[in-house]
Amino acid sequence: MATDAADLMLNVDGFKPYSGGEELRRAIAALAGPSIAQEREESGGTTSTAGLSSSTPQAQLIPISVKSADHSTRELAFAAQRYAKVAQRDSTDFEAIYNHGLALQELASRVTSSRDEQMRLLAQACERYEAAWRLRQSSHSALYNWGVALSDMSRAVKAADRGHAHDLLLSAADKYAMSLRWNPNNPQALNNWGLVLQELSTMRADAERGRLVAQSVAKFRAAIRLRPEFDRACYNLGTVYYSHAFALQTAAQAALSSQLTKDPEREAAERDEEEAVARTFRLAAQYIALSFALQSGREVYARSLKVVRPLLLGGYLRAGFLTAVDPSTDRSCAERWDRCYFVVDHNGFRTEEVPEEDASDFAHNEMPPFQQRIDLADVADVKLCLDPSLPEGHAFWVALHNQPQGHFFLSDNAEDAEGWVDALLMSAHIAGGQRLPTLAFALTADFS
Repeated sequence: MATDAADLMLNVDGFKPYSGGEELRRAIAALAGPSIAQEREESGGTTSTAGLSSSTPQAQLIPISVKSADHSTRELAFAAQRYAKVAQRDSTDFEAIYNHGLALQELASRVTSSRDEQMRLLAQACERYEAAWRLRQSSHSALYNWGVALSDMSRAVKAADRGHAHDLLLSAADKYAMSLRWNPNNPQALNNWGLVLQELSTMRADAERGRLVAQSVAKFRAAIRLRPEFDRACYNLGTVYYSHAFALQTAAQAALSSQLTKDPEREAAERDEEEAVARTFRLAAQYIALSFALQSGREVYARSLKVVRPLLLGGYLRAGFLTAVDPSTDRSCAERWDRCYFVVDHNGFRTEEVPEEDASDFAHNEMPPFQQRIDLADVADVKLCLDPSLPEGHAFWVALHNQPQGHFFLSDNAEDAEGWVDALLMSAHIAGGQRLPTLAFALTADFS
């Protein structure tokens, strides 16, 4: 179990992918064919340095590792040279400057044998993105790819210079934030920002770590609500919860070992800490199971699911107490709210019998649990809501295709409500994509 847990924590996808891939293909296509071949013939594989301004990266200095690389990498290097020439002739050509940055950044990802060369290319790419942004400050793409390049630089120097890596991450976070001001509906920027915050949380003192983790969670969650099929953001959300649960567990164990005596107040606090750890582990398992259902072909999702699935309550994607209106009294003068045990899995969102271990939490209710079931394919939308007419609690609203007025549910705390919203939204998306059998496999298959 320990080995699997370590494997899960180490297999978090990095700061890639970035949107430059498709943009770069279009940029290279604009220069492909005779133009690059002619450049080779005219230059003999080199380009004169005469006339290049000091602000233009020396793109003609192709690294030896690139010279001996495959055909596509050499084409990329020549394309970078051509964009540098165009930008040198016209320093106001946004497209040339921006595409030059894309080409340099992609070259850096291919020059893996020399960290110094990689850092040089990334630094040049950042300079090009900054120049492009100064020409067109509404360019969220320039800001976004600038953030990716800074993140790549941070990873490259982290082992040798942790302080510099930290500063680069702060700069990357700033670029993602600026990019989202111009394009707030970019889930990839939100995901990458979340990864930066997650990485920063590992570099800060314990007092700040929780705040950064919460911010990271918020970015991943915003990404999957913009794009429910975004499996990477969903998986990243699961891993940040998993890592945070381990941190909470370690802190709780350290506090326990330092206590010489126990009093009722301390024992109650320990129970609360244990529940917080278990709840956080369950959240991690929920999102990892969902990421597998979205993209079952990714090996890291399958390995991670094998580790976390035992953490799911009763084998359900999500389970717990919610307060809801008894359907038989819905929208009537005698409307009655009851606390019931709800679950969500591939068979829908529904009430279930209270598990024995939770029966004491339900004993105060004189009325028996009512029966309610909602098919996931019927769910049209799920949102958090603030409505003073509702009973006390953290409310969310579930709209149905055949019942737009929907149903309200109340959770005990804000994080729990967020978890229900994500579970229902993403499960409904999975149902709409005819992928419920995959979710069923994630929740029921024998991984032993």
